[in-house]
Amino acid sequence: MVKFQPKSIAIIRALDLRIIQGEYAATFKRIEPFFVSNYNREIKNLLKSKKTNYIDLKLTQPYLFDPIRLFFKRTSHQSWLAFDNKSLEKTLLPIDFLQIQEPFFLYSGQVADIAQKYNKPLIMAPFMCFNHLSSYIPPYSLSVRRAIDQTDLFIMRTERVSNYLSQFKIPNRKKVLIYHGINTKCFFPRKKDRGGKIRILFVGVLDSNKGLDDILDVFPKLVKLSRRDIELVICGKGVLEKKVLNMAKTLPINYMGYVSNLSLPEVYRDCDIFCGPSKDEYFLGLKLWEEGFGFVFIEAMASGLPVVTNDCGAIREVVGEDNYINEQDDKNALQKSLLELINDPKLRRSVGLRNRDKAEKFFNLEKQVIREENEIIRRFI
Repeated sequence: MVKFQPKSIAIIRALDLRIIQGEYAATFKRIEPFFVSNYNREIKNLLKSKKTNYIDLKLTQPYLFDPIRLFFKRTSHQSWLAFDNKSLEKTLLPIDFLQIQEPFFLYSGQVADIAQKYNKPLIMAPFMCFNHLSSYIPPYSLSVRRAIDQTDLFIMRTERVSNYLSQFKIPNRKKVLIYHGINTKCFFPRKKDRGGKIRILFVGVLDSNKGLDDILDVFPKLVKLSRRDIELVICGKGVLEKKVLNMAKTLPINYMGYVSNLSLPEVYRDCDIFCGPSKDEYFLGLKLWEEGFGFVFIEAMASGLPVVTNDCGAIREVVGEDNYINEQDDKNALQKSLLELINDPKLRRSVGLRNRDKAEKFFNLEKQVIREENEIIRRFI
C-alpha cells in the first residue's frame, strides 16, 4: 500500500512526454507528487532515482479510429487517445489535487469528470496562447469545455496564455502567472572559454516551423563572411534530416541526431550561440501552431548562451529584449544577428551572463515549484 501524506497531487500527462515533466513532478516537496502518464522509460528511471511516485497507465482509442495516426502515421498530443476510464478513476481516487496541462487533450476531459464526481480541486497549467481550432472541433472541443468549466485554478505559463483563456471569460481570481522552470543545476555555463570554432546550436524538431530551413539557407554565407571558424551543431530528428546530412558533406555541420535529455546540458555548454528562429504554422489562413514557451530557449539561457530567434508566440516574453528577436522569415536579419555574435566575443559573453541571471530569477525549477505549492496550499488547504 502507498502511504499518502496529508495532501497529494496527481500530475497527469500523456503522449508528448518530456523529461522536464518528470523533473517538475519530483520537485514538489510540501505536497506529495504522483506522476501519472503512459509509459516512458526515461521519466520512469528519473522518478525512481528521485524516489517520486510514478504510475503508468495504458492509453486506449475511445473512437473507431485516430485520424492523426491514420493520416500522419504517428501519434502526437493531438491523437484521439485517452486513458481507460476505470483505471484512471481508480488511480486518482485517493489523490487530493489533480493537475492537467492543455484542455484539448482528450484525457483532460476525463480528469475533469473525475474531479467533478469526487469534488477534487482541478488545476490546469496550460501553455496554449492563441485561439486554437481545438476549441471548436470535436472531440477536442468536448474535452475543452469540460476541463475549462471544472478547473478551479489556472496556472498560466506565460502572460500570453491569457489571450487563449480570455475567450472562456474566466474570472481573474482563478488565474495566476507562474512560469515553468528548468533544472538550473544541470543547465549552467561552462567555466572557461574553450577557444577554437564558434559553435551555433540548434535543438528541436528538424522542420520549417522551428526555423531550421532558414538556418540552413544562411549558413553557407556565414561560413564565408565570419571572421572566425564556425560550426553548426544540430540536435533532433525530422523531415529536414536528409537535407542536413547532404549539407554536412561540404559544410562544417555536426549533425548529432537525437540527443537524450540527460546529455543535452553538456551539448549546450560546448556551444557558443543558440539559434531557434521559430515560425507560426498556418493552414488556409488559420493559425495551427506558435511557440507556446520554448524550453530550449530557457535551457540555452541557463547555459549562458545568447539567443537568436524570431518573434513567434511567447518567445519575446520568455527570452527578453537582451537577445536577438527578428521578424519571421527575415533571413537577412537572421544572418546579421548571427554574424554580430560570431564576431564579437564580449557581446556573446555579456548577453550570455544576463541570460543566466534571468534564467535563475524567473525559470529556476525549485523556486517556481515552491510558488506553485504555496498557491495551491493558500487556495485549497
